[in-house]
Amino acid sequence: MAVLTAKGIAGLSIPLLNRLLVLPRTASLVSGDEYMGPNGGTVTVRVPQPSTSRTQASPGAALTADAMNEIPVDVSLSHEYHLTNITDQDMTYNLENFAEQITLPQVRAVAAGAEQKMYDVMNALAVEAVTTYEFDTSAPASGSEDLETRRVLLLARKFLSDAKCPAEDRWLACGSSVYNRMLKFLTPTAVSVDPTSDALRNAIVGRVYGFNVIEAPGLDTAEAVAYHKSAFAFAFRAPMNPKGAAESYVVTDQGISLRQVFQYNPGTASDQSLISTFCGAAAIYEDGTGTDGTVNSRFVKLQEIA
Repeated sequence: MAVLTAKGIAGLSIPLLNRLLVLPRTASLVSGDEYMGPNGGTVTVRVPQPSTSRTQASPGAALTADAMNEIPVDVSLSHEYHLTNITDQDMTYNLENFAEQITLPQVRAVAAGAEQKMYDVMNALAVEAVTTYEFDTSAPASGSEDLETRRVLLLARKFLSDAKCPAEDRWLACGSSVYNRMLKFLTPTAVSVDPTSDALRNAIVGRVYGFNVIEAPGLDTAEAVAYHKSAFAFAFRAPMNPKGAAESYVVTDQGISLRQVFQYNPGTASDQSLISTFCGAAAIYEDGTGTDGTVNSRFVKLQEIA
């Protein structure tokens, strides 16, 4: 077994975390490098507002300057971590591959915790009445369920298009029940995504009406969210290196940050491995503060109604 160091473990952990994340990869990632200083566990993300051009009234006429407006959106961070003790016995004769037996399960745990932040935000969104599945499941007319599903998807597409959301980076995250409905309409396709994100590439099951469709098991089973990538902000920030640790290392790559602490605990005759990150998610609204939830043009929530 190679000599274990915090730097080596962190260097392996960050690409693993990159490959495991799904939902955060469909949002706007905010790296820890983009904000510094005390923040009380909250990051402020600046969301640019769209601008429009003007037409000069006549040759030589005065031009009008427009202000560049941004919406400040606060993203609350929490400390997601996994700590494990590896006894001398384990290190001596039980462990065959530290990366597979220790590092990978730790990173998976942190990835699942980070993913849950997006699920919490999406599950808390209000359902848009205009795009509700309103079919009668007890006695549907022949083909009515298929027609209703298509109608709802087209309404969601129109909602984003009317709001001038770009045609690329549109997503449809589906709870399990809605996902089963989508299987009838999906067009299997090789979607171009970040090659370091195996989980995202594997999660994309096809496209329908311009949406990349993914199954999102953390969503309520009868709900889905249709959105553009700019609809949600996801922030990562690695904790500071502790002064009392024997070894620690912070690494940031492609907007994702984490810290690995590796040290020996003589009280239990074991090595300790701690992998952690600060992370959080928020929905982006179009009001002046980006938080009151009254004006939205980047996402729409769908729901089955029995």
